[in-house]
Amino acid sequence: MPNRPPRTTTTRSRSALACALGIALLGLAIAGCEDDTAASGSGRRQSATRADLATDGDGGKTLRLGEPTSITYKSGSDHLRGALRVTAMSVRKGTHAELKKAGAEPSDVRTTQPYYVTMTFENVGESSLHYPFLNTPTGLEDTSGVDDQPLITGDTEVAACPGRDPDDFAVGAKVSLCKVFLVPNGIRPSVVTYSTGDDTKRPVSWKVKH
Repeated sequence: MPNRPPRTTTTRSRSALACALGIALLGLAIAGCEDDTAASGSGRRQSATRADLATDGDGGKTLRLGEPTSITYKSGSDHLRGALRVTAMSVRKGTHAELKKAGAEPSDVRTTQPYYVTMTFENVGESSLHYPFLNTPTGLEDTSGVDDQPLITGDTEVAACPGRDPDDFAVGAKVSLCKVFLVPNGIRPSVVTYSTGDDTKRPVSWKVKH
């Protein structure tokens, strides 16, 4: 009787081939799902990266008064990182009489001219900021390139330049704050600056019109 391969061997071979084919197809399907997931995740990561770049995209630039910019904000008592839309709205002359009325008149009254810088802030991030100190990073440079000194009023509120920060700055909230600067007589303000988060060396600036 001739030797023939057992039927079980052929059956097993076919079964093994079918299993291998099934595993290969399953592997391709899983790989496809993983690729889709990775692509989806990559899209999310790319979107987040673009948002992060847009957030601090105006660092080092000089904008026009009234032109908003979005920045990464890192401050406050809870040290949360947030996102703000910030706008330098106006720079106008104040008077020592207004400061005196508020009990905030400086000692160098004869050598300085007060200026009021008004800023607007909007919380466009995903977290509330507790004691955010929104106005603290606001600065003013004069035409000689010097950073002018802010008038520290503490709890004193200058009626013509209200600048008390909110205790809590909720998501979507918007507030307008004013800050007093003392500019030496005969020199004019030139640029409003705002620097916070990771851009303290590259502040956003707004050109002051005269």
